[in-house]
Amino acid sequence: MKLTKSIGVALIAMITGGVSAYGQASYLSNPKYGPDEDSRKECAANISMYSEYYKQKNYRDALEPWKQVFSKCPAVSKNTFIRGVRIVKEAYAKAPNAEAKKNMLDTLMLLYDRRIEHFGERGAVLGSKAQDLYTLTPDRYEEAYGYSKECLDLLKDKTSASDLFFHMSLVNAMFTNQKLDAERVIESYSMLSDYLDTQIAAAPADEKLQSAKTSIDAIFAQMGVANCSNLVPLFTPRFEANPDDLALCKKIRNLMQANRCTAEPLFLKASVAVFKAEPTASLAYDIAHLYRGVKGYKEMEHYYNQAIELEQDSARRAKYYYELATLTFSEFKHYAQARSLAQKAIALNPSFGEAYRLIGDMYASERNCGSDDFARKTVYWAAVDKYAKAKEVDPSMTESMNTLIGTYTQYFPSKEDIFFHDLKAGDSYSVGCWIGERTVVRERK
Repeated sequence: MKLTKSIGVALIAMITGGVSAYGQASYLSNPKYGPDEDSRKECAANISMYSEYYKQKNYRDALEPWKQVFSKCPAVSKNTFIRGVRIVKEAYAKAPNAEAKKNMLDTLMLLYDRRIEHFGERGAVLGSKAQDLYTLTPDRYEEAYGYSKECLDLLKDKTSASDLFFHMSLVNAMFTNQKLDAERVIESYSMLSDYLDTQIAAAPADEKLQSAKTSIDAIFAQMGVANCSNLVPLFTPRFEANPDDLALCKKIRNLMQANRCTAEPLFLKASVAVFKAEPTASLAYDIAHLYRGVKGYKEMEHYYNQAIELEQDSARRAKYYYELATLTFSEFKHYAQARSLAQKAIALNPSFGEAYRLIGDMYASERNCGSDDFARKTVYWAAVDKYAKAKEVDPSMTESMNTLIGTYTQYFPSKEDIFFHDLKAGDSYSVGCWIGERTVVRERK
């Protein structure tokens, strides 16, 4: 049965009359309940009354006894403030006019201030205060932003996911109303991203964190403030002033990557600085690709080797060996070295058909292997062998390898040439020079 007002009044009379609902109630000697016995009894009675109403979700009737507790004995329990938020917000929602709403909002804001006064936790409480102020009165965004910013200044990467999201919403409101410029927006977004990344790294399965990150990214993206033309001039002087600032370099990388500015020299410089401080295989691999864009082939070679050295996964190491082999073949023309790298890729991943194809391409491109035209044509036997092997280990390559086999079969020695060299189809044959492959004699069709 729900608590009625008459029962509530009776409860006050029962408690203030000394009937011991609390046994040997310690509240009678507790100054938090009031300066004297009568006021303490009244406080305890009001706590009991509003608490019963609250449990029944009868927030309207809970309001008056709660107000008495809030004004006369607020330090008794943190619940006065936790429950008070719900009670006051319900009263705000049902207030009959603008003046009544204003009074309830003022009470709510005072509630947060008094909670800080009695129970501390300033950062978290200011975050909640900012959220409620902005949600209930969006036109007071600037005031809410101040509370939210102080919350972040105090809690930093311990700020809750909801407070981080609301801060980005307030940043958006401030920017829309020309209270913040693009630089401040970018800095705020970067800070929030850093805080979320720290929390997600510690709790990767936390859906609230992931949702907050997605929402913050979406708000930032639709604001349209970040692009290469403002990120580069904003961060270049900062980087040049302190290139060893790891946090700054990570921030530059994250922002420029998110806004497709990876072709900018600043992104490469920041990436190299991050690698220097925190070397990883994946970052070394990324840097190798960045150097391809500026034709820094020696630097590419260096970072591919770094990636290979740091990588533990066999499949990824095989990929790195293969790409380094491709670079060594195409840019440095070191065929034997390139083949050795491709063979290392195959050793790590025997089904790596592309590595076999690459070796075949090396053989097919050799023009100086042998002292005469016949010997120089025998390299195509070795090349076709590799193409055949490629489709054997990776059937998805069958069509492309058959095309290459058809192309280079046309360059096999003729039947007459084979006979002239005292050979016949099917004989074993050693291709010379650096190739040194054992193959089988075949004639051009």
